[in-house]
Amino acid sequence: MKLTQLLPLLALMLASPVSAQTPAAEPEKPESKVILTPAQTEHILKELEKVEAQIGKGRGSVFGAAMAKFREGMASPAAALALYLDCYKLEHFDRKNLKQTDFMDWRNRNEASLKDDDFKHALWLQLEYLVLTIQAQEIDEPKKMAPIVTSVQAFLAKAITAVQGATTHSASGAVTDKDAKGGGQGGGGGGRRGGGGGNVPAGDIMGTLRQSVASSEFAKAYSLEDFLKRKEWEYQPLNVRGIYSNIVFPYYLAEKPTDLPAQWDSRMNAEVAMQKAIKSETEFNEFFKDAGPRMIWEKNNYLVQNNVTPVIALADMLKVIQTYPSHPDALSWLKEFRELVKEVSEPAAETAPVEKPVGTQ
Repeated sequence: MKLTQLLPLLALMLASPVSAQTPAAEPEKPESKVILTPAQTEHILKELEKVEAQIGKGRGSVFGAAMAKFREGMASPAAALALYLDCYKLEHFDRKNLKQTDFMDWRNRNEASLKDDDFKHALWLQLEYLVLTIQAQEIDEPKKMAPIVTSVQAFLAKAITAVQGATTHSASGAVTDKDAKGGGQGGGGGGRRGGGGGNVPAGDIMGTLRQSVASSEFAKAYSLEDFLKRKEWEYQPLNVRGIYSNIVFPYYLAEKPTDLPAQWDSRMNAEVAMQKAIKSETEFNEFFKDAGPRMIWEKNNYLVQNNVTPVIALADMLKVIQTYPSHPDALSWLKEFRELVKEVSEPAAETAPVEKPVGTQ
């Protein structure tokens, strides 16, 4: 066979397997796009409004029923304990179909723990913060947060005072529980269900107020966990940083930015007071050596980033670097400060080229 006759046949043989293996191209599917008429859109939006109203009504009824009982419990530490026992019984005995005698046995086993004044005071404070948490859930504008912010700061002062009152510092600087009860009292056969635990001097106050109020016995008994969803909030009553970062600072940044430096000082004072209450003198001095400059840096960095008295804040940041060159964060501060100065500095003016007189070289 001549080469001229072989080439077409060879081409056909090589092409056949390929064409057999190549799937046929699927036809392109037309894009599906739903087009609603104005009437249909209006109808759907009206239905959504109805659903939203029903959701709000259901949420409101849940909160309303809980708030009525919680306000009764806020009357005194004794009232808070009585409500706690009711809630504990409902959650851990009634809903599990256990007998009344089972609850009474539990209560008798934990009688000493339940009578403790610190524990009752902790429950009282926890209940107060839970009420504030519920009130904050429905607020959708920063300016409406003013009374909540004021109440939260007043609460935090009371909570820190309670922690201070539950501890005592010996002449040597050691910290002990005021009643010498050996610290963490979260046990007792389940009597202290306020949470926290751990070997801390103010076991009842610290343990209970370090727990999220959304998972407290009060919230569980009234099925509030799934309704407490506000993001700009702190759910642990004794979390100083969280309270200021999520509640206090956002309000002041939106409504009263010039007051932010003073609010930062309040946060730092609260943190220092808390640490001084729960640490020995030696431990506190070690803590403050690093934490003190770090808090000042954090404050002024926040002010610069949010354009609140930025020149003063930058000067204070520079002073921190100059005053504490041996601080563990000194190098990172120096690097961060240089970058920050570049960001906030005006660009250097470009120098115009000098024109030579005509005829010169």
